[in-house]
Amino acid sequence: MLKLKRGEVTVQGVEGPVSIRRNDYGVPRVSSADDIDLFFGLGWVHAVDRPVELELTRLVAKGVAAEFLEASEELIAADIYMRRYNLWGDGREQVSSLTPEALRITEAYCAGVNEALERGARPFEFKLIGHRQEPWTPADCIMMTKLIGLIDMTETQGWIEKLIVQMLQKGVPLDQLRELFPYLTDEPDPAFLEVLKKVRLSEPVVPPTVEWGALPRLTASNNWVVAGSRSASGKPILCGDPHLDSARLPAIWQEVMLRSDSLWFAGCTVPGIPLPALGRTGSLAWSPTYGYMDVIDFFVEEVKDGRYRRDGEWRDFRVREETIKLKKGEPRRALFYENEHGVLDGDPSEDGYYLCMAWTLGRGTGADTLNHGSYLISAENVEEAMPHFAAIDFCSQNWTCADAEGNIGYHQSGRSPVRAAGCSGLLPMPGWDSSYDWKGTCPVSDNPSLFNPPEGYIGTANQDMNFCAGTQACTIAMGDWRARRIHELLGARTDHTVESMQKMHYDLYSKHAEDWMPLIRPLLGEGARANLLRDWDLTYTSDSVAASVFEHIYLELARIVFGEQSLGGEVIGYLMDESIIFADFTGSFDQVMLREESLWFGGKTRDELLRLAVERGLAEEAGPWGEGRKVMMNNIMFAGRLPKFLGFDYGPIEIIGNRATIPQGQIFHTMGGRQGTFSPTFKFVTDLAEECIYSTMAGGPSDRRFSPWYTSGIADWLAGKYKKTAP
Repeated sequence: MLKLKRGEVTVQGVEGPVSIRRNDYGVPRVSSADDIDLFFGLGWVHAVDRPVELELTRLVAKGVAAEFLEASEELIAADIYMRRYNLWGDGREQVSSLTPEALRITEAYCAGVNEALERGARPFEFKLIGHRQEPWTPADCIMMTKLIGLIDMTETQGWIEKLIVQMLQKGVPLDQLRELFPYLTDEPDPAFLEVLKKVRLSEPVVPPTVEWGALPRLTASNNWVVAGSRSASGKPILCGDPHLDSARLPAIWQEVMLRSDSLWFAGCTVPGIPLPALGRTGSLAWSPTYGYMDVIDFFVEEVKDGRYRRDGEWRDFRVREETIKLKKGEPRRALFYENEHGVLDGDPSEDGYYLCMAWTLGRGTGADTLNHGSYLISAENVEEAMPHFAAIDFCSQNWTCADAEGNIGYHQSGRSPVRAAGCSGLLPMPGWDSSYDWKGTCPVSDNPSLFNPPEGYIGTANQDMNFCAGTQACTIAMGDWRARRIHELLGARTDHTVESMQKMHYDLYSKHAEDWMPLIRPLLGEGARANLLRDWDLTYTSDSVAASVFEHIYLELARIVFGEQSLGGEVIGYLMDESIIFADFTGSFDQVMLREESLWFGGKTRDELLRLAVERGLAEEAGPWGEGRKVMMNNIMFAGRLPKFLGFDYGPIEIIGNRATIPQGQIFHTMGGRQGTFSPTFKFVTDLAEECIYSTMAGGPSDRRFSPWYTSGIADWLAGKYKKTAP
């Protein structure tokens, strides 16, 4: 592959020469006279620094990993799963919907990628398996945006909605489910509830996408911004720290610096996508978090003789046949049965009831992410940028932003469906009755939004943002503990600085523990562990034994309430230990456990169950919190299969924090046994009074193992040391 070391490299772009060099931290700086050549240079940088990440992600997204990488059952399953969503087919269709400017940018980016691929040598990883990369296309760029919106984002909403059906089938009453999911306001006909109990569900396993560590999975995030009235500089300060899998190398993000004669950008990009993801220009700064908008619904389809019922008649499914070619072995055939709502979850060769998923960000979307994203790098202020944030269509995201004029703002992207009256979206609807069909989507201007709020700050951390929306966008979200802590710290002073914001990025105080300790403390009694917990300062520091004791008690209560008193130990054990569901939606379970009385308590009071949880939790051995927080950062190609001394993997590192601390640190396992994590692996702060950003990242610019920039940022990220990137 072409080398980008410490000297300057000049390549010919679309309109003129493009100069590329690294700063002292290895971050590529792309310079050109013409704006369009910045995107050519960005593509060139992605192909030089991240060739393996680019290609692996594309192969999995297209559903051809088993053809070009390895014909393992895991990758075959992943291919079938990705073909179900048909991201590649949608991407090709959406190219024609790109605006002239977005197409020009995307084609320049692809030209830069292909220039580097053509002139460079194949990565040795691909030589080992005999693989050659094909040219990068605009369809690939659109497919990549849709992939990020699907993996662990849209997916998790679907898992919860399937879980509700599974709970109904296990005999959990609807009123009990309403305690767990307050937005579940449906009043279904009793006969339809009986139908739901007969629905054929696919196995309750985590989808293969979660097993494949190469995918760009963004699970949670924080972002916040203060107005000049709360900063020492008198200008807004914006902070972001998107959360993703920290147990992988390279990091999903590629930091870059772009500068032409008319603009500059410093921040992060995603290899394969031609536009900046988060960071700032001379005029505008922005950062996203996942918005948890409910963009999917399930419809129940009645199937008989291979057909489905619709308004009193039986219709044929559209059958899409996909051939899964294998690197070794005979191809496999996958059939997908589609109708007005989406793809059937099952094989209609057997009569019965099946689910079919409708997704507002599925077919017919993707181009608007690039169409509206292309405006951001030249936007002059927040008011100009917010409609473009709103119209980005790859996913529901909470976009906070600030400008050099002094404005701050927030707008959520995503397309919320207009449902039939009385339908929350959490309960499946009868697909055979067209009156239950969606009536289009809500205007994106009705999505949650704030502009220069009187308190002088905005903070989002995946919490419910319906309070500032013109529609009910969210039906289930993460707990609000991180958001409450962010708001508490932002509102506590009017002289915030870059340094105070950096300190917030590493704040380990838990509002969740603050909620629970007044209930737990009177039940503690005497003993070494009880005394430690009684005097705990509610921070998840690495040496805190009290934090471990608290977690033992809290998780024991969850097992008692949702296992012993209701769903059974096997079900809650799966949700807590072998999936991401409890980690993602602890807040929903928590709101039930905080009740003094609940239908989930099996006729007992909360304090009775909590007393039992305290007794069991205190009986468990407890060590310092950090001892159980060590993970390896594994190379995405070799996935921990190589000896550590070869240097492809890094660690172990400690994942700091917990579900409720600002640096959210979550560690979970899937049914396949793979360890997953999410934590804020890129953190940045920018004061609009300066022309720079301060950042730290869990990884380096390159995915080349023998590059000095492979793991170059990890030590500073662990230590909380930020670098300055300026134009």
